Amino acid sequence: MMKTTWMVVIGILTAVSALGCTNFGKRDPVPPPPFNAAGDGVAQVDYEEDVKRGQSPEKETEKVSDHAWWDPTGVGTKAIEVTGSNSDNKKLAKQLFAKAEALYDEGIAAEGDQRKEKLNEAAGIFKRAALYHQKSSLEEDALMYAGECYFFLDNYPEATRQYDNLIKKYPNTSHLDVIGRRRFKLARYWLDRHSKDQTWALQPNLLDHELPTFDRFGNAVKLFDQIRLDDPTGDLADDATLAAANAHFRRGSFEAADRFYTDLRENFPTSEHQFTAHYLGVVTKLKVYQGPEYDGKPLEEAETLLTRIKRQFPDQTQKNLKVIEKLDFDIRAAKAARLWTNAAFYDRRREYAGARHYYAKIVEEFPTSNLAEEAKKRIVEIKGLPDAPTPPAEFLYSWLEPKSNLPKASKTPIENIATKPDDDSQSR
Repeated sequence: MMKTTWMVVIGILTAVSALGCTNFGKRDPVPPPPFNAAGDGVAQVDYEEDVKRGQSPEKETEKVSDHAWWDPTGVGTKAIEVTGSNSDNKKLAKQLFAKAEALYDEGIAAEGDQRKEKLNEAAGIFKRAALYHQKSSLEEDALMYAGECYFFLDNYPEATRQYDNLIKKYPNTSHLDVIGRRRFKLARYWLDRHSKDQTWALQPNLLDHELPTFDRFGNAVKLFDQIRLDDPTGDLADDATLAAANAHFRRGSFEAADRFYTDLRENFPTSEHQFTAHYLGVVTKLKVYQGPEYDGKPLEEAETLLTRIKRQFPDQTQKNLKVIEKLDFDIRAAKAARLWTNAAFYDRRREYAGARHYYAKIVEEFPTSNLAEEAKKRIVEIKGLPDAPTPPAEFLYSWLEPKSNLPKASKTPIENIATKPDDDSQSR
């Protein structure tokens, strides 16, 4: 009965771009331009503290060695850095950052193997710079640039790790918007690769450095989730929620999709995706509903959502009237089938009082349905039959029933206690 609705939903989901339809006739939200790709016109941040862009600080004439006098090869220094036991050295951190920044600029402008070599080297030096001046804006920017190096190297799993590390240390970082755009782009890319070549969650990826080692789908949805959790008021928070919901919907994970659609409706009330979240929420709840023999809560929630759609989105309702009416019909048909199942249950047990009750409700609530005609016929057929069945061979065991004229215990426990004094009580 809901076949037409399913076909309409498939048409809607395929009409929009890869993940997350924004509304009927609109495309998916597209992330803004990159953070600082070569030639994008975005000025890089000056990483000298308390110095604005365009105000060059005084150049330090004294260079600081990046290894101790007792360690000419630098092996010991690297071992200390790996263990995190290095001491804070602001001058060395700035020196390393400047070197890494120069390599980054050269790498962005280069191509082929030279680009990979420069950016790989820059990423390593950025991470070293962050170690030598922790809890500072320099560390924050160094971690961001390390992630950008891996992003432009197409090493997306390592880039996401650097972004995660940055947000873990600096939850309110000024780079939050850029990281959100990077995550959104990577999530869509991983989902696209997953849809073209689906793999098991535990199937390892050992060759393609653009993809996570395990579970492309799960990691993609995780990125969408991180966008909305790390920056719930950001521009992409509602877009990421919708994209995650649609990803689960296409996969057939309707309960997970329903959770994301519900989150979008409740936590992003001003989002442009509200109508889409309501409409697909109704469809998802009908998919979650398993039939008349199971819990009817999803069906009731679907009916509530559909009523809200008609009240809150009158214009969109008129534009998509046929689809809305089809959903309304499906919900009413499912409710009628639920009542019929209850009536048939009591009918089979020859408990005709219950059967008459549910048949009457079908006629009353769904008078134009085909089940109403069948219910009317059945009411006539069972008219005059006893409300409850007469037990078979009752005469064989009726004498075992307790006599009805025996005294009964009071409903109030204290009244069941003897109150008249006996001989013993008198003597006492």
